[in-house]
Amino acid sequence: MHVPVFRSADPLYVVIVQDTNAESILQNWVRDNKIKFVIITGNRMMLHHQQAFDQLLVMWPHSWKMLTVWDTWNRRHIYI
Repeated sequence: MHVPVFRSADPLYVVIVQDTNAESILQNWVRDNKIKFVIITGNRMMLHHQQAFDQLLVMWPHSWKMLTVWDTWNRRHIYI
C-alpha cells in the first residue's frame, strides 16, 4: 500500500503570470494584500496557504487572461 507523503514545502497552487512585468506585478499584489506563505520567482508565484488563493480570486486587479493556475494537489489547471 502506497501512503502519500505530505511535504510542507510544496505549494498548494502555482500562479503563472504572462506579462513582461510579471515579477513586479506579483510582488506588488503580495505587498498590497499582505499575503503570507508565498514565494515569487520570475513570473511564478507559489502559494502555500488556501487563504492566499482565495484572496487572489477576490482581489486580483489585473486581467484574468494573464493568469494560469496549477493546483499541485489535484494535478490540474484551474481555469478562472
